Amino acid sequence: MSMVRDWLVERVSGQVWWYRVPVVLALMWILRGYLEFRGGGSIFGGVNLAFHEMGHAFFFWSGDRILTAAGGTIFEVGIPIAAGAYLALRQRDPFGAVVCLFWLGTALVGVGVYAADARAQALPLVSPFGPVDVDSHDWTVILLKYGKLSRDQAIGGAFQTAGMWAMSASIALQLFVMAIMAKSGPASTD
Repeated sequence: MSMVRDWLVERVSGQVWWYRVPVVLALMWILRGYLEFRGGGSIFGGVNLAFHEMGHAFFFWSGDRILTAAGGTIFEVGIPIAAGAYLALRQRDPFGAVVCLFWLGTALVGVGVYAADARAQALPLVSPFGPVDVDSHDWTVILLKYGKLSRDQAIGGAFQTAGMWAMSASIALQLFVMAIMAKSGPASTD
């Protein structure tokens, strides 16, 4: 644990913690909305949908129906992970990285809502590839392939729970990073 703390102190020393308070408060407000309505919804929704559709387009060229269907979820979850890794490792921005953890949480909740809808297919679907039909629901395609369609609610619930935990952990980590910033003091002007 001290190695992680040392890494954080090295990255955030001299940064002003209170600049980040509005971000934390906004994300706490968004988390409150997800807690009140488990299906959630936030400013991240449109971004998540865009990456979801890009994932389908990216994997469409593989010619594999399952990979194309899963590509939406792969990108929707993978892009926040990649962005967080980039911010942590290349930009040396731990605070930005844990904000990406929150973004990942919103994506996981969205994936969970979609997976849980595999049998009911009650959600309105979006597709840049033409008409939407019963074979357009990604999670119906995926779960049917692996004989798990009857588990759609449990699988969806697991994704939603993981998303809620990720968002909550992100808030806690943001506060932790800000506390380290506050303790390390402002950068010297020498």
